[in-house]
Amino acid sequence: MIPTRHLIAAFLIFGALSLTGSLAQAAERKALPVDQASKVQGFEAYRSDLLAAIARRDVEAVVAAASQDIELSFGGDAGPDALRSFLTLSEDDLADEYKDQADAMREGYWDALEEVLRLGGKADGPDAFDAPYTWTVELGENDDPFTTYFVIDRDVPMRDRPNRHGAVTKTLAYDIVEAIDGGEGTSFQKVRLATGETGFVDKAHLRSAVDYRARFERRPEGWKMVFFLAGD
Repeated sequence: MIPTRHLIAAFLIFGALSLTGSLAQAAERKALPVDQASKVQGFEAYRSDLLAAIARRDVEAVVAAASQDIELSFGGDAGPDALRSFLTLSEDDLADEYKDQADAMREGYWDALEEVLRLGGKADGPDAFDAPYTWTVELGENDDPFTTYFVIDRDVPMRDRPNRHGAVTKTLAYDIVEAIDGGEGTSFQKVRLATGETGFVDKAHLRSAVDYRARFERRPEGWKMVFFLAGD
């Protein structure tokens, strides 16, 4: 017969291990993708048409899909003319030191708009929609928006070095992570998980909490994009 004290000790050890595992699991933070476009009448068709316009780089169709009072920055950029200028950015619009970046900046703006639309979002009543879904996640009071990132894919490897040859230490799926110093000069970002684990993740799988987001509202003339902003 096993002494009672041994049974008690085994029970306590097993309980401690189970509790540790539960706490680690509970500490994980996720933001699963969601798309409620079908919940608001007419929005799916509007979004589909807007995505098609973006794919063919149809500036006037995109401008027509925006409201007359669309907000485009926290610095006062607003309205159809401002949106058109961002979509058609050329060397002539930039200071000399930035002229060679005109093409990349313009295409980056188009790509950002497309990604916002493709990453789903949430309905805000019957006449409004916020995108992408990451923008609709409520952060904790201790979260810094500028260092909070979302893993926007599943089966994303976290590595021990900032390159694709690094050993995979964990596989992520829609985790909420904190960006920390590391990986500078590479395509990888060092992150800290809610569990405290750290590693490097390809930036292509990450999205900042203050990245571009958009709001769409049903106006008398139909669905319109009323802001497209980045920053906080």
